[in-house]
Amino acid sequence: MSFHSVRRTLTAALAAVLTTGLLGLASQTSTAAPRTEAAVAAGHDPVIMIPGMTGQPSSMDTMKSNLQAHGWPAGRLFTWTDSSRMTQDLAKAAQELSVKVDQVRSQTGASRVVLATWSASTLAARYYIKNLGGADKVSQYIGFAGPQHGTTNNGCQWYVSCQQFASPDTPFLKALNSPTEVPFSDKVDYLTIRSTADYNAVPTNTAMLAGADENYLMSGPMAPSHFTIITNSTALAKMRSFITAHETT
Repeated sequence: MSFHSVRRTLTAALAAVLTTGLLGLASQTSTAAPRTEAAVAAGHDPVIMIPGMTGQPSSMDTMKSNLQAHGWPAGRLFTWTDSSRMTQDLAKAAQELSVKVDQVRSQTGASRVVLATWSASTLAARYYIKNLGGADKVSQYIGFAGPQHGTTNNGCQWYVSCQQFASPDTPFLKALNSPTEVPFSDKVDYLTIRSTADYNAVPTNTAMLAGADENYLMSGPMAPSHFTIITNSTALAKMRSFITAHETT
């Protein structure tokens, strides 16, 4: 074989190798799964913000605006309450919450949501997590000023829900708090926020949950009331920092 023939043979072989390599690279590129919009937008789990007894969804507007101002997309923020505004049997409210959670998950494509609850709704949300499959759909539970162990300020017992948290010994609370106050804590992260200036959920420590990831106490002259705790900048900052510290993306 002449020198020129050898060179042509080598050149052809090298071209074949390069072509094969490039085709392989192109094949790898073309078969890679495209990044979906959901994957690009993933980050914060949707947050459902729920007021307490007789509250309106608009009661949570300051919280919603605060989250949005700190980077939460508007399309992942929801305010809601049940058909009775948390005045009915809280087990029934939990059933309605189950429907809302599924609706938000379907709308956003998220697998889990954050529940930011206040006062009576803290109990409905825990009931949902414990008894209605919520542990597989909730990533974080945040309870503001919840009567988790009843309250001595219980002169509202014309409402069924108030009867359910009128004392730590009501059948509803005894069942909800046993055998653990933080059901499915291997799946759900728990934060409670309470204040020494809260005269509705009393005593102050009623709002704590044994076993929670964090029970945050606000005290001193600037401590918020039961009604201002959900708009208090320090309380909202605590909520945001807890969410971001515990979320996975």
